[in-house]
Amino acid sequence: MSKNLVRVVFIDADTGARIGRTELPLGQLPESFQPATTLELADATWAVERAEPPTAAQFAATGTLTLTLRRIESVPADDILYSLPTLCATLPAVAAAPAGADRLELHEDDWRQVELVSADLGDEVHAELRTVRRSFEEHARRDGQGRIHGFQGIHVRTRPVRPLSRPVSRNRLLNLLPPDVRDLGGIGFRGQRGIVPSSFAVAVGRVRLYGLADGDSVAVLAVKAEPDPAPQPAPQPGLVSGLERAMQEADLLLVDWCRVAVVGPGSVGDYLAAVGATGRE
Repeated sequence: MSKNLVRVVFIDADTGARIGRTELPLGQLPESFQPATTLELADATWAVERAEPPTAAQFAATGTLTLTLRRIESVPADDILYSLPTLCATLPAVAAAPAGADRLELHEDDWRQVELVSADLGDEVHAELRTVRRSFEEHARRDGQGRIHGFQGIHVRTRPVRPLSRPVSRNRLLNLLPPDVRDLGGIGFRGQRGIVPSSFAVAVGRVRLYGLADGDSVAVLAVKAEPDPAPQPAPQPGLVSGLERAMQEADLLLVDWCRVAVVGPGSVGDYLAAVGATGRE
């Protein structure tokens, strides 16, 4: 066999049986099967569960490669459900960061799901919320008790592109928060290394404030509330008063896109209590 060819054996992960064998040029095989890899074989799609040996350097030396595969069963489109009624259309790019750099790790689906928006963008907000509401009315799937267990359709939000129409000072925001605010570094996404450039994140109790800033000027300001396993009667007073003051000064509204809710400064404490972000960690 040519040294540029690799003998590849395919094994069914469910049965342990050999389902195929071929010889492939080394250049047609990936450097590694460590990332999730799929391939087409016998008119079906298979996921590579294990590669022996795992890297091109190793199977180039041996001339053999064994791939253990698990067949991916196709799911009818009508059976696919989304867990959320809406997502933000664009995610910020992630850049390399020093090893061990602090970051708030978000699931990609969480990006800008609860955010502060300038009040003068109310028309854009309510136009988007009307479409999110249709996800509940037309695409929600419910169990026998009427509880939603998924959405067959989802609204991908494109507006507002710039949620803060006027500059918001990050330093002023931090000065309004309680003194025990913790700096979490930047923002990262689960499953991706690195940090979003110009991002920031802080924590007050179980509430995370994060966003994007150009120097002291905040362009995106979002909220992630971590439910409290042992709820207290009310959120931290310093956090509530600080957020109220910041929202009043910059004329902001809190928008919870998935709950189809718009919250003014005077109701932010009730909102945090309602979503379970109460007490201290």
